[in-house]
Amino acid sequence: MRTSRLWQLGALAVVAVLAMGSGCPIAPSIKDREVELAAGGSTTVQFHAYGSINVFSKDTTIDLANDIDLAQILDDAGIDASNIKHVSLAGVSYRVVVPDPTAARQIVNGNVKIGRGVNPAVTPLITNFTETVNSVTSYKTAPLDPAGVAILNGLLNDMLNNVKSGTPVGSTTISYSLSGQSQPSDVTTDFVWEIKLDISVVGTIKVKVIG
Repeated sequence: MRTSRLWQLGALAVVAVLAMGSGCPIAPSIKDREVELAAGGSTTVQFHAYGSINVFSKDTTIDLANDIDLAQILDDAGIDASNIKHVSLAGVSYRVVVPDPTAARQIVNGNVKIGRGVNPAVTPLITNFTETVNSVTSYKTAPLDPAGVAILNGLLNDMLNNVKSGTPVGSTTISYSLSGQSQPSDVTTDFVWEIKLDISVVGTIKVKVIG
């Protein structure tokens, strides 16, 4: 796409010169301009909350490097790794994808903790949320704990350094730990919900402009 855009700008410059005629020798100049560009990616993980007790706990893991191909994101956006200003977590959201059959079902005192690596010490990411789970929902923005955000940003920056210079990343596994209470507690809990991580990559590219 960038090649096509540069070709069009070059063609416009030629047309401008021809239109001015031989009596007007001054042609518009083509200059390089550096502009900021944002790109992004996301990954999701699902939890099945099921059981006959009202306190539940679920654990799962993802490999962030497999789910978010940072090199491909940069390539698609036309951003060279050396021109990246920052890569960071843009936000976390969640939704119910399979509702609980109990009409009044709620999750209270919900917590999501994360850690880097397999069986790590976990750190809060989302704390003390309450959500009704008796219907399918759209994504809702989750309030985040800075400690959990720091873990994700640390891994994303390690991934960026790997793309830039081949520096080894270390573990790219993120372990999730979910807990909460299901109310009412007299019938079986049975629903599926999903957490989505969004990342933001901001860098600069050079474009050709006439002026």
